[in-house]
Amino acid sequence: MTIKKEINKKLIWLINDKKKLPIDKKEFRDKLEGKKFPSNFIFEFEKKIFICTYLFENLTQLEFNYNLVWVGVKLFNFCTNTNYEIVNSEVLDRPENIYLGWCLGSYNFSKFKSGVKQNKKVNLLNVTDDQAFDAKVIKLVRDLINIPANKLGPREIQNEARKLFSESTVQIQEIKGKVLMKEFPLIYNVGNGAEKNKAPIFSEFTWKDKRKKFKKSVILIGKGVCFDTGGLNLKLGSGMQLMKKDMGGAANCIGLAKMLIEKKINIDLKLLLPLVENSLSSKAIRPSDIIKSRKGLYVEIGDTDAEGRLILADALTYACESKPDLIIDMATLTGASRVALGTDVPSFFSNNDKIAENLVKCSNFCGDPLWRLPLWHNYSNQLESNHADTSNIGNSFGGAITAALFLEKFVDKDIPWIHIDLMAWSLNKNLTSYVGGEAMGIRSLLKLIEHFSKN
Repeated sequence: MTIKKEINKKLIWLINDKKKLPIDKKEFRDKLEGKKFPSNFIFEFEKKIFICTYLFENLTQLEFNYNLVWVGVKLFNFCTNTNYEIVNSEVLDRPENIYLGWCLGSYNFSKFKSGVKQNKKVNLLNVTDDQAFDAKVIKLVRDLINIPANKLGPREIQNEARKLFSESTVQIQEIKGKVLMKEFPLIYNVGNGAEKNKAPIFSEFTWKDKRKKFKKSVILIGKGVCFDTGGLNLKLGSGMQLMKKDMGGAANCIGLAKMLIEKKINIDLKLLLPLVENSLSSKAIRPSDIIKSRKGLYVEIGDTDAEGRLILADALTYACESKPDLIIDMATLTGASRVALGTDVPSFFSNNDKIAENLVKCSNFCGDPLWRLPLWHNYSNQLESNHADTSNIGNSFGGAITAALFLEKFVDKDIPWIHIDLMAWSLNKNLTSYVGGEAMGIRSLLKLIEHFSKN
């Protein structure tokens, strides 16, 4: 007979309803007084841990599920070296978000720090392989964004993607130099101002699922500006400080592709990475330059610091040529989106209402924020140019919308398309001390694509 060894563990209780308490004692009820979210909503009583989730029960589904991830991070930091188990997880619709947050609690980007302490050894018994894998991918995305541009240029990002996908059946195509100049002129010209070892590259990764003959094709496009000085429209020092994160769209698309492949979502998948550095030199593009795009539209450069939409334009044109069922691009594109929605909530635009509505549902369910803004075509006249088919910049109002309207010019009307404008950087100081690169929207997009593949 096999005797199961009992695991020593501390129990964690979720208090989701103040009227239904797990301990009916005055001392316990007194302990609940003065509890606030996000400061002191986790506490210990009689060697058990309690989490007051009722404190944020009035939030929307999206906000509640989003905060559960950070509750998991906070819980990890609250606990000390031993095993733990949440015993009443059924009181929540998405306890998995707490487990995911727990897995992220140990993250610390210390690649360039000496003498960093090792992570503490704590274990939450509720965590499954799914949450552990998702956390691993999110940490990978964070790492890519956190690495500085002197260590991670176009070539290095492509090499990191190659390594990540080395165990999967993938076809890889690389375009650079004179071929890039001819076939992807906007990408080439944006990146042409950089030094030789930061030369622009267009990378294409292709996976084909052999399980079904007829399946949907999805193309991911990630903006990969490894560093953005602003070009000749030079940024101030304060505006340049975080510009290593301007490849956050590429990093997030790499992470999303990894999730789709490992979870065996039944699609044909392409990942397109236009990789550049927007630098200053005698070869840098100038304001008022006019460049013929891959699509054939002539683009006047109204602002060299609106370079991300230029490289995406050529990539979107290329993506449409294969007539996919869905195109998704991710980009740290505009400050205007941050002004509108802050740093936690990426905006998204779509030319397909049904897909947009499904993405909102996926976002609410996953607690992974994505907020739809309109493709407001009344603003299209802001992109008019006196000397070319279009300018790459609008005026100072509605900047996130005019950027999306510019991209829409390069998307075929009959192809469903989602454009995501994200911060790719965490500044959430309420529940964690972590500041740095962030995965945003990829769990929602994973859910959407999984649903899209079956319908």
